Order: sequence, then C-alpha cells, then structure tokens
Amino acid sequence: MPYISPRSSKKATVRLVTSIYLSVVLAIGIIVILLASERLTVGGVPLRIVMEFLGDETARNAYFQGDSTKVHDRLDEMGIEEEMKAFYRPQIRDEVKLDQHIHQILYERTGYVGKAYRVNNEGVLVLKGEKK
Repeated sequence: MPYISPRSSKKATVRLVTSIYLSVVLAIGIIVILLASERLTVGGVPLRIVMEFLGDETARNAYFQGDSTKVHDRLDEMGIEEEMKAFYRPQIRDEVKLDQHIHQILYERTGYVGKAYRVNNEGVLVLKGEKK
C-alpha cells in the first residue's frame, strides 16, 4: 500500500471542500439570477405566477378538488392568462400561436379545454375547425 503523507491528504481535502463550496455558490448564484430575471418556470408556468396561484385560496382549492372549470374561471379573474401571454410574447409573436401555447400549458396543468379548442389524438389543443 503506498504511503500518503498527512500533508497531501490535507491538500486533497481542502481542494475537495473548496470545489464543493464553489459549486454550491455557483448553483445559488444561478438560481438567484433566474429568480431576479423572472425566467424560472415550473412546467412552463413562470414561478411568480405559480406563487400567485398558490397564494390564492379559491384557485388552490379548486385545483386540488379537480374542478378545472373553476380553476380556469379563477385564473381568468386573477389575470393569469394575460400575465402568461406577456411572459411568452417576446418568444412567440404570433398571437394565435401564443394563445394556443398558453392554453396548452393551462390544459396540461388543469385539464381545462378552452371553448375555442379541442384536444387531438396526441393530447395537443387545436383550434376547433383545424384538422391538425
């Protein structure tokens, strides 16, 4: 068995601890930047909106009771759909595609299908009358 001096073992430990410390600091820094820039999403929903939703007793209760229509109506009252559109508008400039994208996210989270949409065989919302 090779001899390992206590000095080299201590150096290795210091390097390991330093690497772990820097990794944690970097990860926390990235999270802080994402939170500050409001680019962090949970399932496509901006974190700020998730927190707003969780803070609303009516919306939260409707969600956990599985009442998708009540959830949708409450989110509409809260202006969530418009907030989400504002969040995604820089990335999706076509208003029809933007509306479909937001409704798809909300459908996947709540099960609610908007009046203008139907669900195709792949579970994707399409405008009523479209063949896709």
